[in-house]
Amino acid sequence: MSIEVRPVDDDDRWNGYLDHAPTPTPFHYAEVLDVLASAADATLHRLGGFKGQEPVGLFPVFEVDRGPVSGVFSPPPDLKVPYLGPTLVVRGDAPKRRRLDRQHHEFVERTVEHLSASMDPALVNVRTPPGYDDVRPFSWNEYEADPRYTYVVDLTRPEEELLDSFSSDARRNVTDDYDVDYEIVPGDAGDIERIVEQTKRRHADQGEPFPIDSPFVVDLYEAAPEGVVRPVVCRIDGEFTAGTVCLEAHDAAIRWVGSAKPSCDLPANDLIDWEYCRRAAGRGVTSFDLAGANTPRIAEYKAKFAPDLVPYYRVKHASRTMDVAVSLYNKLR
Repeated sequence: MSIEVRPVDDDDRWNGYLDHAPTPTPFHYAEVLDVLASAADATLHRLGGFKGQEPVGLFPVFEVDRGPVSGVFSPPPDLKVPYLGPTLVVRGDAPKRRRLDRQHHEFVERTVEHLSASMDPALVNVRTPPGYDDVRPFSWNEYEADPRYTYVVDLTRPEEELLDSFSSDARRNVTDDYDVDYEIVPGDAGDIERIVEQTKRRHADQGEPFPIDSPFVVDLYEAAPEGVVRPVVCRIDGEFTAGTVCLEAHDAAIRWVGSAKPSCDLPANDLIDWEYCRRAAGRGVTSFDLAGANTPRIAEYKAKFAPDLVPYYRVKHASRTMDVAVSLYNKLR
């Protein structure tokens, strides 16, 4: 029986299939995808691969028409979403390697055919989630595949072992006593606004763009299933000092937006990261993705938490004319 690719419009069905996906991310939830589509001014297609009635894969894509670039993206551009792309669905016992490879190959091939037939994109640009480490089916369909990297902290270790793995300055920062009245606490929608605005200011001070705004992140907080979007803040004498918006899905977490350097002597961001790791591990979260290891300066900072280096992939297909347009677009944006 061959695999058929068709839309999955029902939110509960889509999210139910995610429960059986080995590489879901917080961005794969139906409610989150809707917010991303609205913010990107894109048309969302929640595609599922089915063998009969049995789901074998999910692949959310966004049709975007922006300036010289018209195509299909997953994730949509300019929203600080590090990755999205396809994920397999395995209900029951995992199939043996030969069957899994054949099923995976056919799912990707049928999806590529569906995109070509129904959307005819000049450009397809996908960033796969960590753990989705077999991009051969894309290469076999004439896509380019380039590795990217992120840092992931293993939270399954005992707390003392995790702390001992940190660099000496990170350990000192999170264990020293400080002569200030501070607390690390969960935040709310108002704190999300403060986190995003603080991050925007920090980027502006460095002459760097920051493409998202606080209403977008608040929309995600309000639309996503409970517990998916988790702002964490540091308060000194009851006042907001610093914060990070983390995301959780199943047993994995992502350090997403925030961690801008605060205007105080307290190592607030290290304290936030450490307290989040402790509490997340207590909720059963097994990994904490520090969201990117592709910039030398930032990678050096994140490496002090003794993370594992984990690859994900950027896969792309474009016509020759579109390659020229994309190059121009990237220079002008």
